[in-house]
Amino acid sequence: MSVASSRPFSSANSPSFASTESNVLSSSPPPAGERLRVAVVGGGCAGLSTALHLAPLVDAGLVASPIDVYDASSGVPGRDIGVGIWSTGLDPFLHSDRESHQMVYDCMTASGSFLGDVGYRTPNGAWLTKSHLPVTLEERRASGMPALLFLRERDMLHALQKAVHWEERRGTIQMHRDGNKTRVQGIEENSSKPWSARLKLGTGNDMSNRDYHLIVAADGMNSVLRKMYGGHDDDTKILKTGTAALPSPIGLPDSPSQQSKSSWDESQQQEAVGMQDRSYTVFRGNAKLSTSDMGEGGASFQTWGTGQSMRFATVPMSFKGPMNTREERQVWFITIDDKDIANEADPVRRREMLLDAFSSWHEPIRQTVEATPPEEILIERAIAHRHCMGPILNMNKLIQQIRGTRPPSSGEGPNLIFVGDAYMTIDPILAQGFTCAMEGAAALRRTVQESCKSCESDPFLAFDPYTLRSELKSRHNARIDRLICLLRATELVQTLGQPTGGSLLGLFNTNFLRPITKVFPNFIKAPIFDAVLKYSLGLGFRGDALEQASTSEGGKAS
Repeated sequence: MSVASSRPFSSANSPSFASTESNVLSSSPPPAGERLRVAVVGGGCAGLSTALHLAPLVDAGLVASPIDVYDASSGVPGRDIGVGIWSTGLDPFLHSDRESHQMVYDCMTASGSFLGDVGYRTPNGAWLTKSHLPVTLEERRASGMPALLFLRERDMLHALQKAVHWEERRGTIQMHRDGNKTRVQGIEENSSKPWSARLKLGTGNDMSNRDYHLIVAADGMNSVLRKMYGGHDDDTKILKTGTAALPSPIGLPDSPSQQSKSSWDESQQQEAVGMQDRSYTVFRGNAKLSTSDMGEGGASFQTWGTGQSMRFATVPMSFKGPMNTREERQVWFITIDDKDIANEADPVRRREMLLDAFSSWHEPIRQTVEATPPEEILIERAIAHRHCMGPILNMNKLIQQIRGTRPPSSGEGPNLIFVGDAYMTIDPILAQGFTCAMEGAAALRRTVQESCKSCESDPFLAFDPYTLRSELKSRHNARIDRLICLLRATELVQTLGQPTGGSLLGLFNTNFLRPITKVFPNFIKAPIFDAVLKYSLGLGFRGDALEQASTSEGGKAS
């Protein structure tokens, strides 16, 4: 059955779950005074999702119109490569009755397909475990499992851009996309406004036309605002997680000292905002093969090797073709730590080297790679941030700490918060980057709404800057809890799925753990797999995933 055509997750088919928007926005009149002004830096998945989730607050009179989105990109709508989005990122759009939000959900689900059967294999083709992900709303309710949508990156971004254009016509969002002219270089550091500042734009001394109380950094892994202002603030320093959430992290960085210090030197700041090489390269492609070509009933799978971080995975993806036809591809990726392959400039030779490295592995690996034109195989080094980045809640104090001079304003300046890859670029092994970006964007809406009330200390404000700071900090703590689940699951998968070949753990895994795992019946293994999967999404081991996803962002199951 085509999931996209049947629209099984449409809000019209889910009457037992109340609209997120209806539950978040009250019917009481908005407070009088100066509205909260919001700027979003970055026009990718994180930035556009953030603007869309905040747009209803503009219509409600709680946030100043419009939400300004600054995008320095050319506006080219992404790549053809397939990407996955979990239902925890999609549900806030699904449970909203706003037209632009339904547009996002409907366009994405119509442009892709939900996964069903999934599992893990060994290089000789043996199945370690199999499970099933729900492809209908009824399956989600019955199993308590989240769903995974696969679609082309360009279709995902097109859905968001289409919805943003709808909001632009309503006046709730304003896109600023003019190449280097709209490239954000920093924040005005001599603002005289107590709670706001303008953005530095372009290559000269240009400034944004408006000053902003809340600045959302959604400018990706190489975020300028993260590099410039992250890692200095004492309050956020002790909240950086790395993956030291585990008592004895394996192969992942230790966290910095938890002791409070009056200031950070440059090396500490660089460590806080820095990147870490994850010691493998990722090769991605879309093979023009049908589900029947792949065998195994079209099941998605990952195959784990031992040594050199060798791994293969493939996922079927169905999307709209010409004349409303459906086209099918196999989205695949290979990971390997081999400098010779990574440095090979000739695409044809590079594909041959990949095939040689995996020549002893089971089919349809060779078939899938051979069905992909060499020039269409993407290559990326796996890189991740060492730490997540907390919100900056006292910008004026931070500027004084960095520059030695406090801005002339009497307040604490604007708030700066990080979303998506700017918050933390995570190891790509569990492919939750876009999901985390959408979740973070949805979580921000309720945070902002809670602070949009009369300010007792300043009757001229229609929001409370102190409540906003408190809510941003609470949101950050909640996001850390979710992030820690992902980091722990990532570490577990890395340890068990990709051990070092000559290590004791690698020998134990290859010669003992995997043979034992293969003989265990699947009815025992599948629940363990499902529990780890749910845990990685911050859903815990119990409870219905659909209900948790709905209520976590303000929706309420009836």
